[in-house]
Parts: sequence; C-alpha cells; structure tokens
Amino acid sequence: MSNGTDKLKNLCKLVSETFDLSVFFVKPTGEINFEIIDNSVLNPLYKNEKKNLFTLLNFEPEKQYSYPVLRKTYFYENYILISVVHNDLFEGTVIIGPSLPYVLFEQKINGLINDFHVFAQREQVVHYYHSTPVIPNEKLIKVSVMAFYLITQTLITAETVTKQNLNREQLGENLNHKLFTNTTKREQPAAVHHDPLLEKKLLSIIKEGRVEELKSFTQMEEESTGVLSKSSYIRSKKNVTIAGVTLATRASIEGGLHPEMAFSLSDSYIQRLEDLKTIKEIDHLAGEAFFTFTEKVRQVKEDRFSITITNCKNYIYNTRYEKITHDDVANHAELSHSYLSILFKKEVGISVSDYIQQVKIDEAKNLIEYTNTPLSEIGSLLNFSDQSYFTKVFKRHTGITPKQYKEKYHLIDQ
Repeated sequence: MSNGTDKLKNLCKLVSETFDLSVFFVKPTGEINFEIIDNSVLNPLYKNEKKNLFTLLNFEPEKQYSYPVLRKTYFYENYILISVVHNDLFEGTVIIGPSLPYVLFEQKINGLINDFHVFAQREQVVHYYHSTPVIPNEKLIKVSVMAFYLITQTLITAETVTKQNLNREQLGENLNHKLFTNTTKREQPAAVHHDPLLEKKLLSIIKEGRVEELKSFTQMEEESTGVLSKSSYIRSKKNVTIAGVTLATRASIEGGLHPEMAFSLSDSYIQRLEDLKTIKEIDHLAGEAFFTFTEKVRQVKEDRFSITITNCKNYIYNTRYEKITHDDVANHAELSHSYLSILFKKEVGISVSDYIQQVKIDEAKNLIEYTNTPLSEIGSLLNFSDQSYFTKVFKRHTGITPKQYKEKYHLIDQ
C-alpha cells in the first residue's frame, strides 16, 4: 500500500504543480492522509478547517463516485473531488482546490467580510481572494477530466462530467452549490443585472408551467446575477431573490394564474425572506417560490382542458423534435382521427396540426434566442421538410422571418 500511496502522492503533486492548485487526499474515515498546499493561503473565513470545508462542500468521505464531482462553496470557491479505487477497494477521495470561477471584485469581498464579521482580518481575506487561482467553469471541467485521467487512468469527456454532475444535483445532492450554468460571453462578474439569457429561460418555464423543465433548469450563478448590495452578501442575495420572485409573479400571471393569488404568494415569500439569516435558507426559499409559481400555472393550464387533451398537448410537446402528425397524436390518445379533431378544436381553439406547428415554432424561437444554432439547422432539427417551408410556417406564426427574429431577439453575443 505504501508504493500505491507514494504513486498517488506523486500524481497529486503533478496535478498541483500543473494547475497551481492545492490537493489533499482524504480516507473514507475522514482522515486526511496527505496534503499538497505549498504556499497556498488559507481561507480566513473558515480558517480552512477541514471539518468546515467538508460541510461547505457537502462532502461525505465514505461516498464513492465514478466521475469527477464538482462542488462550489458559498465563498465562491470551486473544488474537484475524485474517488480513488485500487483493486476494487475504495481508498478515499482526492480533493483539488480551491479555485475561483472569476476575479472577485472588492464589493463582493467586502460583502463577505461584513456578513461574517471578520473586519480584523480584512487584509488576510482580500489577500486570500487575490491569490487564489482563477479558473473559469468551462476550463475547470476540462481540468477535472485531465486530473481524473491522471489519477484513475480512466478517460471521460467534458460533456459526461457536466451531465453526471447535473444528474446528481437533480437527484437532490448539493442543491445549493450548483456550478453548471449555460456560460456565455455575456457574463460580467460585476454586473448589477441578471443575465437576460438565464432570466428569460426561467421566466418562460414558469409562464408555461413546465415543472419538469424547472427541475433540470440550473439556477443563475452568482457571477450571472451580480451584486445588488455592496455592504452585505446576504443582503445582496435577498435583493436578488426579491427581484426573482417579482419577475416570477408577473410570469405566472401571464401564464394564467389569477393576479390575486400570484401577488398573495409573492407577498408571503418576500415576508418570509426578510426573516432568513443564512444563504442556504435564502436559496431554498427561492427554489420553493419558483416551483410553487410554476406548479400553480401548470394546474391552471391543466384545469382548462380535459385529461385527454392535456395528455395530447404533453405528447406533442415531448415529441416536438420528431416528425409528428395528427394521426400520431390520435394513436397516442387511442382516439379516431375525426373525434380527436373535433375534441381538440373545441377545447384548444385550433386544429391539432396547427398546434403541432405552434409548439415547434415556439421551440424554434427558443433556439434562436438562447443558442447559436444556425438558422439553416433549426428547421431540420424540428423536422420541417425543408428550409423554405420552415421559413413560411415561422413567418405565419410570428409575422417575421427567422432571420428577422434573430436580429431582433438573439441574446448571445457572437
């Protein structure tokens, strides 16, 4: 085992020197076997005590993973966790970090100092954040791939790392430490406003009552939401949450929720928010609010239609990237073509075929607004027969061509 430990230590040293990151190895019992920190500065906010760090990372030493786990603390730090297995025996976890996703500006550092009352250590805190390596999230994922291969001799893709970590978060782990977002060139760490891309996607989900989509939607990260209070990190989080609840209220009303109920929910959440003392409580309340508004909209939309038509609408939405016809929907609902036609038109107000087109065009609008997918590919992705037909249908539903829509609404800088 000694040779194995020496080899692992040498590999960890190589990782540390290559990426200028601290590395330490923790046994399943929680005992630290070795650490490589060189001249790294310790975080004064929690004295870099390992028990505090383990709590911040939601780290369970006895837990094993088959991929690099990426975690984020409330102090903006990112860490990589890699399980080490030898002869089918779980030996422990290599923890790599901390790093920062971007340069931390003075206003955010001051907010942390004020919230955690470490005024006497201001210089040490500032020095810590100025000396901690900065690795953007997309690059950190690639670092995790390289470190994982070096330590485990297993090669996986960056896409796999992203997918596995998102799946873990959706299952309930580490919900308040999300690292993954749709990173775009629009992100500005010192911005005062939300990233419009993330905000618009979230509000669209709430307005449409898509609860399942909300479960897989990644929260807007700190670097995307900016600072709304220079004196306090917690106050800033509360202000951002109030803004989010306000926007969610409007989106739910647009989605069909009665204004009185929407405003009543909004008042309740904002009143509860002011009594909260920790970031974790604030994040939990924000998530609860978004899910409640979305669920209420979903209920309103489903109450408008019979179970049969609701089932048909969900089927059309879930197969929007496939070639789907009126007959496909009728077969799914186990109804005749003619009876579905009458029932659907009566409840929804348009034909099945028109509704299929509407759903596909709504998705095309999302792709144009939120992605860099070429216009020439969008029609094909949504199974339109050719580009000219896609353009014709798009213009019939929106009044403008896909190109004109992109020029007006595209949110991502090229």
